[in-house]
Amino acid sequence: MWVLMYPNTQAHAGETASLAEYSSKNMDHLGIVAMVCQEIDLASEIDRIVGVDPHQEVTCGEAVVAMVLNALGFVDRPLYLFPEFMATKPVELLIREGLKAEYFNDDVLGRTLDKLYDFGPEGVFMRITANAYSECSGRFLHGDTTSMNLQGEYKHEEGDLDAVPIEITHGFSKDGRPDLKQFVISLVMSDSLPVFIQTLSGNTSDKNHFREMVKEYGQSLQEKWGEDKIWVWDSAVYSEKNLGEISEDYTGVTRVPETLSEAKEVLENTDTEKMHSTALNGYRLFSTEGEYGGVKQRWVVVFSDKAFARETKTLERKIEKEKEQVEKDIRHFSNQEFYSREDAQKAAQEMEKGWTYHKISATEVKTKKKKKGGGRGRPRKDEPTQTIYLLKIELGEDKSVIEKKTLKKGKFIVATNELDSKKLSDEEALTAYKEQQYAERGFRFLKDPFFFADRMFLKNEGRIVAMVMVMGLALVVYSLAEKKLREALESENETIPDQKKKPTKKPTMRRVFQVFEGITILYSGSKMVKVLNLRPIHGKIPALLGSEYERLYCTCYG
Repeated sequence: MWVLMYPNTQAHAGETASLAEYSSKNMDHLGIVAMVCQEIDLASEIDRIVGVDPHQEVTCGEAVVAMVLNALGFVDRPLYLFPEFMATKPVELLIREGLKAEYFNDDVLGRTLDKLYDFGPEGVFMRITANAYSECSGRFLHGDTTSMNLQGEYKHEEGDLDAVPIEITHGFSKDGRPDLKQFVISLVMSDSLPVFIQTLSGNTSDKNHFREMVKEYGQSLQEKWGEDKIWVWDSAVYSEKNLGEISEDYTGVTRVPETLSEAKEVLENTDTEKMHSTALNGYRLFSTEGEYGGVKQRWVVVFSDKAFARETKTLERKIEKEKEQVEKDIRHFSNQEFYSREDAQKAAQEMEKGWTYHKISATEVKTKKKKKGGGRGRPRKDEPTQTIYLLKIELGEDKSVIEKKTLKKGKFIVATNELDSKKLSDEEALTAYKEQQYAERGFRFLKDPFFFADRMFLKNEGRIVAMVMVMGLALVVYSLAEKKLREALESENETIPDQKKKPTKKPTMRRVFQVFEGITILYSGSKMVKVLNLRPIHGKIPALLGSEYERLYCTCYG
């Protein structure tokens, strides 16, 4: 097995430690996490920003590293149980010699969050990422938001709301939980790397937020990551006001809402057969230039074979479901009695208005005599009668409606204010929009039940804002580790087994972290003696990541 021998820790000849002197601590995958934190100088950079109190045993930077370790430990330990989490870890190895688990109590962590909030979490995060990434190779900045649900009450004395950084309140829930109060997280990614994170009130509107965020932070982000970066958003941004205020200074790509009358017309009138194929398998494109909100732009109409197949099946199910209901309605209608042919026809037309995919193809009027006054039985010859009208309806599909809806299936529109297709081709605009999944993946990470998003029990809104920034830093560390390993596997033409034991060059760090579960450090007294439970894969992965990772986990295998 792999064994790490630390200097000056070997027992002298003839010395035998009693079993009582031995203990162990779990390192698992946290050595990888700690090394990434060291490589990006996370603790020192935060301390440079917020300062160091010489009277404190733990600096703010070290407390943040500890919270990142906790976040990426994938265990359910709230802040007030943090010392228990740290007590099982080799703190002096992961963070700094001389640190003890009991130093990391809720007071230390709370004070750290307060300091981070005081210095502005958005600015702190931007400085950390600027230091962590030498560059962001991607062309695009992907912006998106998500909602985070909270339990508990968040009440304030009247008149103090202006001092509250965010409002925990009801708003549009992207988790389908409108009954819960929430706050909103805004995230900007460049490829797989987060470059901006912000916490917002629970009732924040995407339409307004993106415009305000770009106006406040867009210039700083592009000065750092490249003036030629192109912003990418979902359809919430597409409004006359947003386009008018953003397009003047920034190039963007966004989806056009299908609810716009102009979009409906373009989607219906674009002939799929005349759209050109692309290098992107299963996609065809057609572009046209126009103006919306006073902004000249290029609309790229996208047709997806997979989306068309999926959406037409959904349409067929809707048609069949409506047919079943309409046939039931017609059976009931055929027994209704009317006192004139016109009343019967009018009632049928009113009923038809409620149908989407069907229409009346034919009608047959039947009449019968009925006693005046509504008595039972057949009327006598000399008894006064009235004529009753019954309407039999034949049902048919509304082919024109179905055809019109089918024409729009599998299609959507991506808009850009970059009119020069040499600078941004139609394919590149589509690729940019498809890569919006980077932000969505970031949110899945932050909201993972194994992560600590469910610990949002903090009653202090400022600490919640700071905690979200720490969550973002955990995503930074996770993303960098994954990127570093994948690049090393590609460079060395190596693979590691995935969950199904198949070789892969693109493992997720979650899978890698699972592989390292059970790695334990053995102590004799207070001295580290061995790293236990190592297998060959635990030597291969650190070696790919770098010599410092390798040194941390193992120096020999035997």
